Amino acid sequence: MPALKRSDLRYEYSWKVSEGDNPKLIEKDAHHLSRNEGYEMLLYLNKLTGEKGADLPVKTRLIVEWMLKEHFKSTAPGRATVTEWVVDNWQKLSPQYPG
Repeated sequence: MPALKRSDLRYEYSWKVSEGDNPKLIEKDAHHLSRNEGYEMLLYLNKLTGEKGADLPVKTRLIVEWMLKEHFKSTAPGRATVTEWVVDNWQKLSPQYPG
């Protein structure tokens, strides 16, 4: 899988662990995705898969990062809600990706 690295991300993030968070247990630790926390975004983007579990290229993961940072407006999104929103908005937004 072509995983993103911290240096691949296009946006600024906090890399400090918030009180009560455990970056090694992100999936169990947080039902919501914090789009300001680098370790949460990096894991979320790297866990995304295409149809039938297909691997995603790095560019696709970066487009999703852009979509979430520039277009997703929920303040406390559950991870499932985020993924559903990405799928629902991919056709409309991905061609607008400036990268």
